[in-house]
Amino acid sequence: MRAVARVLVVASVLAVTGGRAVAQGPSGRHGFWFGFGFGLGSLGRTCDACDNVPSESGPTAFVRLGATPDEQMLIGVELDGWRKKVEGSTITSGSALVVFSLYPSRASSLFLKGGLGASLYRQDAPVKPASDTAQTTGFGLTVGIGYDVSVGTHVYLTPVANFVFGSLGNIRPGGVFTPGVQQTLLQLALGVTFH
Repeated sequence: MRAVARVLVVASVLAVTGGRAVAQGPSGRHGFWFGFGFGLGSLGRTCDACDNVPSESGPTAFVRLGATPDEQMLIGVELDGWRKKVEGSTITSGSALVVFSLYPSRASSLFLKGGLGASLYRQDAPVKPASDTAQTTGFGLTVGIGYDVSVGTHVYLTPVANFVFGSLGNIRPGGVFTPGVQQTLLQLALGVTFH
């Protein structure tokens, strides 16, 4: 719940400050763009026949790139990742998404983001003499909010708050069948974007 509160606070701050973009704004949005970032993510998991797994906080990262069909829209591909060792097992969550970022106006630094694609969940548990790996992929989607802060010619610091959802189907961690797995990732990160 603390992660949800953090996301809401950051989203509120971004929404309030978004309307105060400096006069020049990020007017350099055109052509190819590229970005990456690091932060903190809270990963939760549920399934059809089990209790909800408590959310775990851990390091998260993203890489994204694409094109600019209009100064108010970015289209691209985004890769998100989260990884942490939990109770002896290494859990990895990831997604590969086609994303759209929309700016309310040409001078706006605030943007809203949405996207669709694929989601991955992997659990590596050490089982002597070998390891046991359970992995599944499925449908993924994301929504988010961010803000570009100009720090140089066509270079921006980009704080973001994202919600990533994955519908993953069935997995069999440790030989136990787990049906209808879903995961959610609340992500707070600071990125660098080059236009």
